[in-house]
Amino acid sequence: MGLLGAVIRREFSVPNTLKYATEYHTPIMVDEVIRYLQVRPGARFVDGTAGGGGHSAAILDAGAPSAQLLSIDRDPEAIAQVQARLAGAGDRFRVVQGNYGDVERICAENDFSPVDGFLVDAGVSSHQLDEAERGFSFRRAGPLDMRMGPDAPSLAEYLADVEPRELMRVLSVYGEIRSAKRVALAILEAFEAGKLHSTVDLTAVVEDTIGGGARGGGQKTKIHPATLVFQGLRIAINRELDTLEAAVRAIPKVVKPGGRAAFISFHSLEDRIVKHGFRELANDCVCPPDFPICACDERAKVKVLTSRALTAGPAELEQNPRARSAKLRVVEVL
Repeated sequence: MGLLGAVIRREFSVPNTLKYATEYHTPIMVDEVIRYLQVRPGARFVDGTAGGGGHSAAILDAGAPSAQLLSIDRDPEAIAQVQARLAGAGDRFRVVQGNYGDVERICAENDFSPVDGFLVDAGVSSHQLDEAERGFSFRRAGPLDMRMGPDAPSLAEYLADVEPRELMRVLSVYGEIRSAKRVALAILEAFEAGKLHSTVDLTAVVEDTIGGGARGGGQKTKIHPATLVFQGLRIAINRELDTLEAAVRAIPKVVKPGGRAAFISFHSLEDRIVKHGFRELANDCVCPPDFPICACDERAKVKVLTSRALTAGPAELEQNPRARSAKLRVVEVL
């Protein structure tokens, strides 16, 4: 066993997902992350989304005895969890509360740049979804919260300030709800009338408004009608897509040439940002298509290593069904 768990092996019939899982969170595609980031002794890595510390623990084990890791998370609960879990790593590890979109500044402030690898596991952690008091779940009664960290407004604060047109946009773009106007007005009407006190109240409003169609089109689906509404609200409150875009742009600024960045996304909006962002960083020219010759003098900053997104294999999906929507994309800095 390694310092923090089983040492990663290149060939293993069962994924290391459960080796680094805790009740707090189950990390996804651990083997693939370690392999693509080329984790090794003496190298330095940033885990932009520490969560329960699963990926962080795997990186420290695979890079033993001398790899160093800086982990970042917005959530004070996650910070406490990972600090306790990785206390045995000593000066090889440090954790900072912050937003991974600010990775360039955080690395500079901690004298931890450039690095050999940068990992982002976007989305909500298992703990945040499972703990009703965090307000992320539409199935359990919880407060109107949904904050990933104290740097965001609560859902109640957001609904008190948001304009109807903006809420319609959020539900349409981030939640991909067809009847966004109807749902937005119903939510605001219930909130202003003092009828929204918890997540189950919000779920009831959504169910009454959308009916059986998760996207509001009347068609029956396997997706609960509140799923996409909660997704849209969560993304808006935490500015998740802005954060992801900032992190993608920061890759060539924090990762050294030859180093790699691995990003895991969980829905089409996230994956689109990662895919297109990587493609832009890999372009040699950013001139308009109708320019006869290149005038920008730009050069590709990265090489895309995954022509298609990697997904979890059958063995991992059997262990962790939540991995089914995860997509992993990797670039190497030039």
